[in-house]
Amino acid sequence: MRHRIFALVAAAAIAVFAWWLPRERRSLIKAIVTYDARPSEPSPLPAGAGPGLTPVQRTRVVLIDGLSKSTAATLPAWKSVCARGVTMTVEAGFPTVSLPVEVALWTGLTQQQTGVVYRSGQPLVPPLDRKGIPAQVPGSWAVAESYGYIVRSLGFAKAEPAADPQKPAKDIADPAWATTWEQRALEAVTSPSALVFVHVLRVDTAGHKHGMNAEYVKAAGEADAILGRLVAADPDARWFVLSDHGHRPAGGHGGEEEPIRHVQGCIAGPGVPVATAPLVHVVDVSRALADSVGATLDPAARGRPLSAAIAAPLAPDQGVPPLALGAGAIAIFILVAGVGASSWAVRRWWLAPWWFVVAGACLIAMRGEPSLSTPMIYKPEGRDMWTTFVPGLVLAVAATWVGMRRTTLVRLLVAQLAVPIGATAATITVSGAWPTLFGAKLAPVVPRFTAWMSPLLLLLALGSAAIALGLVASVVTPLLRRRPAEPAS
Repeated sequence: MRHRIFALVAAAAIAVFAWWLPRERRSLIKAIVTYDARPSEPSPLPAGAGPGLTPVQRTRVVLIDGLSKSTAATLPAWKSVCARGVTMTVEAGFPTVSLPVEVALWTGLTQQQTGVVYRSGQPLVPPLDRKGIPAQVPGSWAVAESYGYIVRSLGFAKAEPAADPQKPAKDIADPAWATTWEQRALEAVTSPSALVFVHVLRVDTAGHKHGMNAEYVKAAGEADAILGRLVAADPDARWFVLSDHGHRPAGGHGGEEEPIRHVQGCIAGPGVPVATAPLVHVVDVSRALADSVGATLDPAARGRPLSAAIAAPLAPDQGVPPLALGAGAIAIFILVAGVGASSWAVRRWWLAPWWFVVAGACLIAMRGEPSLSTPMIYKPEGRDMWTTFVPGLVLAVAATWVGMRRTTLVRLLVAQLAVPIGATAATITVSGAWPTLFGAKLAPVVPRFTAWMSPLLLLLALGSAAIALGLVASVVTPLLRRRPAEPAS
């Protein structure tokens, strides 16, 4: 009887743990997409010296948001402009989110240096000051097709569309903007302004809605036609033609995948040689922009003069920030401790936490490896993930039910939970997410491991619930099988 009582108490405690974990998962997702991170050191980039671009009277920047390198290479207007200057493969850095990448473009500081790592729908308040390029150029002008909070965050003297007075993250309600914004962009391009920025959003919108299918290609063609008309309006200016990130084939961005980080760009116009740069960093492009308009970057900016960046290309993954050594060492210790505890508890091979292995394998097989580019990571209910966990959860219930007859309660629980808890805690540690879990308004964003926190927390919650169910079943089943006592004759 005492054994059954202990099992029910343990089941209740584990059920509470399983109920609590999804709340913490949702709070982490909110923190990732809302807050900034603590500024830290950038990825180590090669040094370089050499001549930069000379200043010109008019610098024009067109950024087609979400345009992949492979698609850009097919666009006629894009290719025509790039053929007149330096064609570059640009490392966008990590994470591959529009506002953080564009803050890096206009400050020369990487996402890690600024701490601006996501900020979905969250404008910079106040906008960039004279530490950024736009605020140093009198009369600088930015026009966005939509999501104007991005250009309004960058410090331009004039940024359109204007913000909704009640909701600064939203554009002011103007049904005509969808048809008039291009005319405003043309007016900006043909103005005397020394710096104009045009932000085209339709390709990114199509990527999120449809993936890289025919609708995405159609949107890219439309954006290319807009680019052609803008360049034709001021062909003698110096043009920067850029993208900020690519997309997954199924749609989505944010992670460290190379096809998303590496985009195509070019610089063409007065004083720009015809050349090819295999791989430069977005902060190198920032240095070229600063040189073009005569602005001064922050002393911490790592961007190299254009000639040096062309001469010393980056390695393919050099733009991915390294993990903190201390956090990585602690995470390894936690994981090893979990494996050690499980090894102590497992007396029979089948008592190992196979449910955890099976559920994780099913997730990768059915949905792919988790990344900040995969939309399932951000969904509060996690349905896209937990439906793949079902085989593992069934195995967790069965292993618990059988294990209660073969070993002690303590050994059973350690065997089933030590590795999942250790793996989850290690991921939280290496992501730097413990302060966030305890209420700090910080975004725990690091390559790979931040993305794994979401499925691991969900899997640990569901696995714990399955184990609690198995404990209850092991207690209740024998009671149901008992036959009522025969009446006395």
